[in-house]
Formats: sequence, C-alpha cells, structure tokens
Amino acid sequence: MSDAHHVQIVDHHQIAELATRAGAAPRKRTHLLLHDGPADPVQRLIIVLQPNTYVRPLHHSRQWEMLVLQQGRGNLLIFDGDARLMDRIELSPRSPVVQIPIGVWHGFVVLEPNTAVLEIKPGPYRPNEFADWAPEEGGRKRKSICRMDNKCTIRREMVDCRITVRPLSFVLAKAR
Repeated sequence: MSDAHHVQIVDHHQIAELATRAGAAPRKRTHLLLHDGPADPVQRLIIVLQPNTYVRPLHHSRQWEMLVLQQGRGNLLIFDGDARLMDRIELSPRSPVVQIPIGVWHGFVVLEPNTAVLEIKPGPYRPNEFADWAPEEGGRKRKSICRMDNKCTIRREMVDCRITVRPLSFVLAKAR
C-alpha cells in the first residue's frame, strides 16, 4: 500500500503477493486491512483466497456486508438457519458485487486460484457469528458442503465432501 498524500493504493503487485501468501497459508487465504482499526466506522479489507479454503457459514446480526470481486471467481452460498442451501450466487467479472443483508447466513466457495474480494461492512468491528451447525475451521472435519437428494446441506458428520456447483438458474429452478 502506498501512502502518497495519505491515499491508499492497492495494485496488482500487492494482490499477487497476497495470493502467494494465501497459497502458503494453512487456511488458503489472507487479507490486507484498509481501515485504521476496529473502531473505524467502515471496515474494509481485501481478502485473497485459494481453492480449498473453507469459509465457515456465518451471519452478522447487526451489519450488512458487501463483497466486490477484484479478480477470480467464487460462489456466495446462502443458507437458511437449518443449514439448507437456499441459493448460490456466482461472483464473476460479469457479476462482481453482492450486498448481504443483516442476518443472512452465508459462506463462500472459491472457483479460481487467486480470487480476491473487497469486503466492506459498517464498523465498529464485530466478531463473526458462525453457524453452530457448520464444522469449525481447522478442525478434523473438513468442509462438508454436500449435495444430497437434490438438497444441499452442511452436516457435521460428513468428511471431505465436494460441492456440486450449478448455475444460478438451476438452483432457482430446483427451489421452485
């Protein structure tokens, strides 16, 4: 980040460095904070993710959240409170921005290496509120977002299950 006249600049070299760090990290992701601290009225960060990272489903009971794709591709997964997948929203160069309302359960699946998103939400910082029905990050049970009986659910007892990604039109047709 450059401090030319107190203007923050994030260029492709920094994104590439973050991508390298994400590839080497156990969680397969890393971030660059753009705000001054936890009390900042707007929390902003660049997150770079690699395939096979596990973003545990969560919601924010007091904050909306906006994701702006910078490069790569991924699916935002929307769940109900019982772990049922309600929607898959692809973030891609054709559809790079999504705003997640307060209280919506969501997770993220990376579809391309070096995927980078800008995350914005109102401050002050509040810890993530993770779903108790989803496996913890770094635990023995890996991500288990599975397709079963035309329903997608997260189950604690499933290990190393792969997600079947379908176009949004397919998801909406199945939901009807």
